[in-house]
Amino acid sequence: MSRIQPSRRVAGLMAFATAALVLTACSTQAPGSSGATASASQSGGSAVKAKIFMAPKFTGLAYFEVARKGGEQAAKDLGIDFKYIGSDKPEASAQIATLTNAIPQHPDALVVSAIDGDAVAPALEQARQAGIKVVTYDADAAVTARDIFVNQLTYELAAKTMLDAALLNSPSGGLVAFISASPSAPNHAAHVKFMKQLMDTDPKYASLKYVSTVQFAGDDATKSQEIARNLMQAHPDLKVIISSSAVSAPAAEQAIIDAGKGGQVFATGVALPSSVRDFIKSGNSKAFMMWDPAELGYIATVAADELVKGTITGKEGDIVDAGAAGKYTVGKDGEVDYNKPLIFTAANIDKYQF
Repeated sequence: MSRIQPSRRVAGLMAFATAALVLTACSTQAPGSSGATASASQSGGSAVKAKIFMAPKFTGLAYFEVARKGGEQAAKDLGIDFKYIGSDKPEASAQIATLTNAIPQHPDALVVSAIDGDAVAPALEQARQAGIKVVTYDADAAVTARDIFVNQLTYELAAKTMLDAALLNSPSGGLVAFISASPSAPNHAAHVKFMKQLMDTDPKYASLKYVSTVQFAGDDATKSQEIARNLMQAHPDLKVIISSSAVSAPAAEQAIIDAGKGGQVFATGVALPSSVRDFIKSGNSKAFMMWDPAELGYIATVAADELVKGTITGKEGDIVDAGAAGKYTVGKDGEVDYNKPLIFTAANIDKYQF
């Protein structure tokens, strides 16, 4: 349900807080850093040293810095010539320029989190025509513009996990409002779509009701806080604000606390544990969710290396062997689902150091 068709715009922005690398739930070591090889193909006889560029939606954000560390660890483990590229501007035009400028440098592969899947597709298609393998991670591009998409979670699983976190915050349910990155972030749109469907049809979530209109904050903390304040004023009975933006979710929780409603109204959704640890340990919030972005970056970089070496082609049924980080089957339309959601609570948040 999470694959992206060429007609859909695909993106999603996530980041907030200073992050430290961790690739396993309870460790600061990356998979493979203890000496485990990521893939049989790289431990064997190939002398090829892949040149791989990783391009986040935009640079300087904690989420993508954590994913970058995963890519760098994969490069160290596998002998990859790795380069992290991008602009600090959260604009599709800036990412397009980054990708277009990368092509003449002749990388073997690009690992890209698409800020706008349709907008960047022509640049990625140009790269593929030049013989460059393209792996998207975190946020997809049009299917025709890449070889493989490494998805954090299927959209339905992400929606369920966010609603589970909402119920941990407000066990009796209540009114829910949504903050998304932008109308051109289809992963956020899909998350909201599935959350609404689940609240309408699944008895587990029947106690939750929702505000139909979605607010857009553009992954901006100040805008997210403003929206959260406005939502609380417009809906006095509001219980939960949910966002799959790792900027908006913690920013909304801060706005709730600033309004003196901590422990009465809750924000939840996607957040780096470092950005919400104080909220959870103070009791103002009960739960946020995430996955391990460093491991995601690791797997995406391994997949790119395997494509370059010809170990996989991206066809359905191929296996991406990321060693200690696991093995993943390529599904329909070249999608690889990571599918390891994490819910952070007071009982476990100190285990996660990113």
